[in-house]
Amino acid sequence: MNSFIKLRGAEKKAFLQSKFEYYRSYNTWAVTISCLGSLTYFISDCQLFGRFAWETLFPRSAILIPLIIFLIVNRKCRDYRIMTVFSELIVHMIMWCTIWSIYYLPDKTHASEGFIIMQLVFLVISFATPFEISSISHMLVFANILISNTFNHYANLDIMLSLGLPCMFGIIATNYVLCGAYYDNYTTKHQLEDSLVLDPLTRAYNRHKLPSITKDGQFTFEHNGVVSILMTDIDWFKNVNDTHGHDKGDIVLKSVAEVIKSCTRGGDYIFRWGGEEFVVIMPNCPIKEASFVAERIRLHVEANENGVCPITISIGVAAYDGTNYQNAITQADKALYKAKQEGRNRVITYTE
Repeated sequence: MNSFIKLRGAEKKAFLQSKFEYYRSYNTWAVTISCLGSLTYFISDCQLFGRFAWETLFPRSAILIPLIIFLIVNRKCRDYRIMTVFSELIVHMIMWCTIWSIYYLPDKTHASEGFIIMQLVFLVISFATPFEISSISHMLVFANILISNTFNHYANLDIMLSLGLPCMFGIIATNYVLCGAYYDNYTTKHQLEDSLVLDPLTRAYNRHKLPSITKDGQFTFEHNGVVSILMTDIDWFKNVNDTHGHDKGDIVLKSVAEVIKSCTRGGDYIFRWGGEEFVVIMPNCPIKEASFVAERIRLHVEANENGVCPITISIGVAAYDGTNYQNAITQADKALYKAKQEGRNRVITYTE
């Protein structure tokens, strides 16, 4: 657990965005209830004054302004980097509205209880927030107390700090454990998703991946109208299985998949289409460039030492015309069939 600390770059960003999405609704309610709940402190203000506390009415209700702004932004923004920082900032605003109100109170000795409650509010808000940001935000609670002490002059400042520090460390430790627990859930979810869309032998995609990149027969990923399709087939693969056995045949399949991955780009989609066939979907790749890639794959497979036997592959190349992607796959398959007819171990580009 807690390997989330080691995450970097795009992988860390994906994890934190997923964590925020998971807790997004909860976070919205937590911020809203915290702001509205802070208004109830006005009751204790009235008790301390022994009358209606006009002095703290505006400081207490001022939190409604940032809350309204938060709710408006929250409806339009789903970026964890903006919304989690905004959420933490809202809690600091609650604290400063409280400090503002304390300034008018005739008895400030109960401020320590209020600040302990504020620490719990920070824990509630931290569920959706990156661990580092929530930890720093929580530490700033003490900066708020020390700064406000310069004009509120807390008689029990030492007690506030001595009670607050254990709470801070305990809440940060709790948040660390909660982040680790979500990371376990996150990795398990992705493992299950991968098991559905990945071929267990070659780790290439299987056909279950298609619904996530297609809709109504068209590709949904960004491609600017330029997509090329490669259809590859291992030549005489049945002879490999008959001569060396299916276990060795699996080794050959894995080696071919690795060669295809090494010759294509990170954004290309590699599918094990069935048996010894692989399909490569190449976004933003003109057919001429795709033909060069196909030839590179063919040469690398031919030269590759797979530990079983020398093999070759045939490849058909076709362009996606923006209509139904199945048409492009069919055309690539026709080009592949032609490559086999003409002697195998070659690349053929589909032409009308």
